[in-house]
Amino acid sequence: MKRSTKPNRVVQSNALTTASYKLTLVEKQILLLAVAKVRDCGESLDPSTPVVVSALDLVEIFGADPSNAYKYLKSATELLYERSVTIDRPDPDNPKLRFTRTRWVAALDHFPTEGRISLFFSPKVLPYLTNLAREFTAFQLQHTADMTSVYAIRIYELLCQWRSRGELEVTLDWLRERFNLPESYDDVRRLKSRVIVPAIEQINAHSDLWVKWEQRKRGRVVEALIFTFGPKAEQKPDTESRPASPANSKPAKPKLTRAYIERHAQPGESWEEAWERCRRKLEQESVGP
Repeated sequence: MKRSTKPNRVVQSNALTTASYKLTLVEKQILLLAVAKVRDCGESLDPSTPVVVSALDLVEIFGADPSNAYKYLKSATELLYERSVTIDRPDPDNPKLRFTRTRWVAALDHFPTEGRISLFFSPKVLPYLTNLAREFTAFQLQHTADMTSVYAIRIYELLCQWRSRGELEVTLDWLRERFNLPESYDDVRRLKSRVIVPAIEQINAHSDLWVKWEQRKRGRVVEALIFTFGPKAEQKPDTESRPASPANSKPAKPKLTRAYIERHAQPGESWEEAWERCRRKLEQESVGP
């Protein structure tokens, strides 16, 4: 079936991109459709403003089966109504507030004969979707249209947040928490085979980004993942690992500058936490093994 080529720009606060929650693929697709439509409502959007998502949207954008599209829409939005999201450090002016937990959706209106649902975002979520002047993530909805892994969509969102930097390092604990993964994914091999590898394959196959990844270990333990990425319009590195420096040359030792901290900051860190972690890292590297 021919997919819709209509641009649908998703724009959301970075705090929402890095929030902790769990959704099925269809729930995530519906949420993306609704977020993309928020921009059509303009500044008039408030908790009483409906955001309409139709079965036809699922068919045109995500290629859903037309005969079952409304059934998927209805069942997924009912599940979405029960879902919650945890947002870390929701108010920069109130550092004592560490996190907020809220429902995504405050209410739903059903129009089965018209094949659509009106969704009302909760008052706590709405500010992260409107009036975004800074610190937001933006991407075109069609770049997620062919992804069949909700983890691929979430990792793609994270990459879009850090698009200008081209590199993102996340700890495995942070990733497990943000994706609400079950305890069975404490097994690194399972995490890589079920989440990371399929997600990266789908991002490379279907999105506007190329991405490669590597592990960072502490001893024998995998502690973090490093994603290196960029637009497909640019040349993709032809090696899976970073090029080694010539044997007769020594790279300059990095300095603890603002640019260095911004480049190596991890999602969810405060400036002070990033500074202290980077300081310790450079101190350890200067001492050597």
